[in-house]
Amino acid sequence: MQKNSSGKKAFLVGITGMIGGGKSTATQLLQESGAFVIHADNLAKRYTSSESPILSELVELLGPEILDENGNPDRKKISDIVFSDKEKLNGLNKLIHPRVRADFLKLLETDAAGKLVVWEVPLLFETDAHSLCDATVTVDSDEEISILRAMKRDGMKKEEVLARISNQLPLSEKLKKADYIVNNKGNLESLREECRRLYTILSGRMS
Repeated sequence: MQKNSSGKKAFLVGITGMIGGGKSTATQLLQESGAFVIHADNLAKRYTSSESPILSELVELLGPEILDENGNPDRKKISDIVFSDKEKLNGLNKLIHPRVRADFLKLLETDAAGKLVVWEVPLLFETDAHSLCDATVTVDSDEEISILRAMKRDGMKKEEVLARISNQLPLSEKLKKADYIVNNKGNLESLREECRRLYTILSGRMS
């Protein structure tokens, strides 16, 4: 439980899965049931945007080639560099993850008092973010279908998707580590029903 200054507690649920596996859809469905949602990726995007407060550090780490013609960070160029160079990926993570966590904790303290909070984190277990959570969820999905979804959604080649997957825990490990599993191997309605059931269970755990 995370307390804010008033002492009211938020029940924090971390949700993850593989790329293209439906974790964002599951998060949205939990939000429809009543959860307060925070997306780690949305918080992180601030640091690779034109308003990035760490622009000079990004350029120092990855080189001026990450900038577009207007001098703004190009996320596609950043991704191409870090997902082919583990050392630079680790460096980027060290720059961004502590800042995202600080932003997250501030948001949790100010906006989430007494709420069931679903925190979507692609690297939930890899970054030890799960240690902040009261419960963890992994979305189970068909790996080949997930890869195809990611290719279509993000306009990536298969090898680009596989490069991202290689920098995460295998889905099988995420499933072992999670407190709860949401099955996303059926249609949208079956996923919606899974999320409704899960929301009921999680709501019952709030004190």
